[in-house]
This record gives sequence, structure tokens and C-alpha cells, in this order.
Amino acid sequence: MADFGDRRRLACAAAALLLLVACRSEPDSTLQPDSVLQATFGLTPQDRVYRVAVTGGEIERAEPAALSIEAGAYVEFVSTDWMVHEILFDTTSLTPAQRTFLERSDQVHSPPLIDRGSRYVLSFVDAPPGRYAFRLEGNGRASQGAIVVAGTGEQDPRAR
Repeated sequence: MADFGDRRRLACAAAALLLLVACRSEPDSTLQPDSVLQATFGLTPQDRVYRVAVTGGEIERAEPAALSIEAGAYVEFVSTDWMVHEILFDTTSLTPAQRTFLERSDQVHSPPLIDRGSRYVLSFVDAPPGRYAFRLEGNGRASQGAIVVAGTGEQDPRAR
């Protein structure tokens, strides 16, 4: 017959299992693709889309300017004004594998985002891990940012 200590350990293990299951239940709704992305690209609610707001003025701004994502995620740049914006990756700072990935997927630079609500969506499905530095150009002075794809051991893209 099990003693009190065995029952207590069993109860703790059961509680831990329930907590683990509860934590894995729903995907983060803030990262789910909207209906346009689902219809246009065939994304599902399980796909993760990180959003970056792009604004002009005296200086171009991306919010957030630094982003850490997991491989297989998407990044959506959205213009919040009526100014022209372009996102260009700094190919000189990329590894050969990263550069090849962006070139083959035709994602080295965006088309001009000229209307409020214009979007540029990048797919990091099968992307090599590492830091992807980009430049934001438009009507204002250019600014810089970075997307770090997990697997590099680098947690904060602002570290560089």
C-alpha cells in the first residue's frame, strides 16, 4: 500500500502534467495571421506572423526595430502613413546561406510601400538562423533594424 509520501508525489506529478498541458493549449492570438494573409498565402492560425509598423517623417521608423523570431515564422511590415517606405536587407552583413535564402525567395528588398496599410510579408520558412540586418528607406532619413532568426544563441538583436 502506498504511503502518504508516494501519494503526495503522485499528486504533484499530476498537477505538473495538467499545468504543462494547459500552457500548450492555444497559439498566441497576437501572432496569428489575419484573414487576408490566410487567403493570400494560405497561412493557418498556427502560423506565426510578427508585425512591424513602418512610419515616416524626419526619420524612417520601424516599431519594433529589433525582432527575435523562430525559424518558420513570418514578418509583416505595415505602412502606417501615406509616405513611401522600402525595406532593404544589408546583404554584406549576411552569411552566404542567408544571402542565398533571401535572393532565392526574392526577399532582398520590398517593393515601395506607398499607401497607408500597404504590407510587405517575409517568409522565414527554411531560413538559415542568424541576424538579418535591414535598412528602412523612404521620405525621411534612413534607419536600421534587425530580425534574428532563432538558432544563433543571440537573444537580443539590439546587442549589435
